Amino acid sequence: MNVKVNLYPCAHCERTGTCSRAANGAACAACVKNNNLKGSGHVGLPCGICGGLGHAEPKTERINKRMQPILAILTLYFLMAAVLISAAVESQYFTEILAFASPLVGVVLAFYFTARGSPRP
Repeated sequence: MNVKVNLYPCAHCERTGTCSRAANGAACAACVKNNNLKGSGHVGLPCGICGGLGHAEPKTERINKRMQPILAILTLYFLMAAVLISAAVESQYFTEILAFASPLVGVVLAFYFTARGSPRP
């Protein structure tokens, strides 16, 4: 899978990777909280926006890249639950539910577990 990442220079730390936005070059409150620390006056903490890289990826881009796998997982859990519940209550529609769920589960699993990223001869 060829995923492109668009990294932009982090304006919060000015591409250094270290937050120094508070007084006397200390880390700001947001970066202190992101590093699970308390108090103020911490110097040399990694930037909470870019994670200390100096380059940041926009949050909307990260969300867009994660939506497909999240929807696939939710779909699988929903379909498996529907099949199990209809089997447990001995629903008269069990065969229809199974016939609907089986191909969808197969397609999702085939999509995520095929070797589409490997070079082919």
